Amino acid sequence: MPTCTLNGCGQSYEEASNDAMACQYHPGKPEFHEGVKGWTCCKPRVHSFDEFLEIGGCKLGPHSSEPKHKDDPFKADLTKYDDVLPEPQKEPISTTSAEKPQKPQEEHFVDEDSAGVRVEPGTKCKRNGCDAVYESEERSRGAEQCQFHPGQALFHEGTKGWVCCKPRATDFDEFMRIKGCRRGRHLFVGTQPAEQKQAVKCRRDFYQLADDVVVSIYAKKIDRDKSMVTIDSNSIHVHLVYGDGCTYNDTIHLHSNIDPSASSYEYLSTKAELRLRKVDPAPWPVLEQDGV
Repeated sequence: MPTCTLNGCGQSYEEASNDAMACQYHPGKPEFHEGVKGWTCCKPRVHSFDEFLEIGGCKLGPHSSEPKHKDDPFKADLTKYDDVLPEPQKEPISTTSAEKPQKPQEEHFVDEDSAGVRVEPGTKCKRNGCDAVYESEERSRGAEQCQFHPGQALFHEGTKGWVCCKPRATDFDEFMRIKGCRRGRHLFVGTQPAEQKQAVKCRRDFYQLADDVVVSIYAKKIDRDKSMVTIDSNSIHVHLVYGDGCTYNDTIHLHSNIDPSASSYEYLSTKAELRLRKVDPAPWPVLEQDGV
């Protein structure tokens, strides 16, 4: 069966039942601005990428399997993403005192299905960047069948990518087609929230204004009484208790100095937002210091 390529759909369909009310989709384009995500064709706005993907289409019509870039003279060149799987680990090379040490790569929690878990045929793989559906144990449980992104989506100053690998795109469709940087087994069910809550890290991003850097740390149902944020001149210390007893601890060593007395933070429904007043109004290329 063909798969619909319209924004917000992605369902498989039969031509015989493809009528004028079969597809609920977004005729507009994705819009990302200052940490808020939505579609140009409708009003809903959210902060997390997962919530953005769940925004229901605002228009009804027939499904379509036409390639999105068919008539686009600026069709994205995706050949640069053909080889994004990490190379084999090499022996570390000693550095001189004049060289900066490399920042260690962040480990990303990778969930796995429990052995023998029951999966309904047609269930879609939950891993980022994978669209496979479950057929049977023999056809869908190979050790290297899933190519996915273990990290979260990252949107910053007009570029889009994944925190687990280097490729970046400016177009949303191009971003959605960035190949996964890790291989493993498909994830059709996953562990229950109570089992994985201690292993989950909160996603964060930031944007800049003329005088401020605004940092968002995404966590729902933050316990205001048990959580704490400490803002120093060159670092911030975050302890969040959220959801069903989950905790998040992090220390961010900032790219440049800030004024703690003019900085602030607040707990919102889906995140903690920190507004940091810059001492030097020059733009920051990154949030954290290199090599820290």
